[in-house]
Amino acid sequence: MIKFSYLISFLILFNLNFSFANSIINLTEDNWNNITSMTGQFKQTNHDGSIQHGNFYIQKPYRSLFEYHNQLENILISKYFLHIINEKHHVIDTYPIGSNPIKYLLLDNLKIDEHFDHSEQELDHEYILHLMKKDRINDYEQVSLHFHKETLNLKKWEITNESGEKTSLEFTKNLKNISISPDKFVIHHINLSE
Repeated sequence: MIKFSYLISFLILFNLNFSFANSIINLTEDNWNNITSMTGQFKQTNHDGSIQHGNFYIQKPYRSLFEYHNQLENILISKYFLHIINEKHHVIDTYPIGSNPIKYLLLDNLKIDEHFDHSEQELDHEYILHLMKKDRINDYEQVSLHFHKETLNLKKWEITNESGEKTSLEFTKNLKNISISPDKFVIHHINLSE
């Protein structure tokens, strides 16, 4: 009889934890999918402890721009590539995105269960989603999303690359679903024959 009551208790606890996880996933996923564009400011903390600041622009699907204060290089992300650009949007360097988790976060309609293995946390003031691509090559490459518990605003994302190096971006002064000039996402390639 005792074993049976332990089993019942375990099943109830498992079901409550599963419902808890689903509610966090549903809340954050629904909120994120209702955002078509977002701008604001960011503070980036790199794996070596260095800190950078700037402005960000996100336009779904697949477009984002990170303009760094007091730097000549910015980052523009498209569907397939991460571009290092200068202030006039001329390409300095380009890297394929591959299956980086950020690519899927910029979809029009993110379905977390479809693209990611995940775990969830609830803290006093925030929800945290830890996301790893289902078809990942290693367990290092992942992203953790921090959402404000009351507003569900994205507070921070932490990206861990394939080498285990972590980069954190904290977002402030967010404005959602506003018009962003298409010029923000234009890329100019330098014609070497000129």
